[in-house]
Amino acid sequence: MRLSAKRIFALFFFSTLCLTLITGCFGRTKPPYVIDQYTLDYTSAVTAKGPAQFDELIRVERFSVAPAFNTTAMVIKTRPYRYDTYNYSRWRVNPADMVSGFILRDITEAGLFKGTYSSYDSDLSRYILDGHIDEFCESTETSPDKALLSVRVTLLDTAQKNPVEQVVFQKQYTHSVPTGEHSPDGLAAGLSEAMKKLSGQIIGDIRTALKDRAGK
Repeated sequence: MRLSAKRIFALFFFSTLCLTLITGCFGRTKPPYVIDQYTLDYTSAVTAKGPAQFDELIRVERFSVAPAFNTTAMVIKTRPYRYDTYNYSRWRVNPADMVSGFILRDITEAGLFKGTYSSYDSDLSRYILDGHIDEFCESTETSPDKALLSVRVTLLDTAQKNPVEQVVFQKQYTHSVPTGEHSPDGLAAGLSEAMKKLSGQIIGDIRTALKDRAGK
């Protein structure tokens, strides 16, 4: 059966329209944006030498973090009440995991304890290090731009029965380091330097506190 001219024309028109729509849709598809991923990176300032200084075990808990920084976004504090982020750059893991992970690594390398554990490893440790991250960001409020890191740390001695006496010390550590440039790379480098200083201070305070307790 032969098709009429009108039917042939309608079929041709419909086919052309479908092809045009499909081509247009695919032609307007944009490639996905590439997200750069960052982490802290520094060499521990303390290296273990000889046997453990304290014949005890310590567990480093996963630190809690203020809601404003409980994210993998790289946060920028631009002025009071105002926070922005870098659009195409993110932390590879949550700041809570980075900070507590590096402190665990550095305490291990310092050789303070016979054994060091994360919150996933052991419930038998006498000492527990817990903390809360109050600030983890870049500040552009003043010149030059700075990387801000503020952490509140508590060291507990579970051998004590009185909850109050379990607190060996609680201390706030705050560091700000010029970023050198307003960029994700500058922020990652600045926070890495701040973390190195903070970790060294925590290790020093743990060593001093436990020596003082041993001398009593």
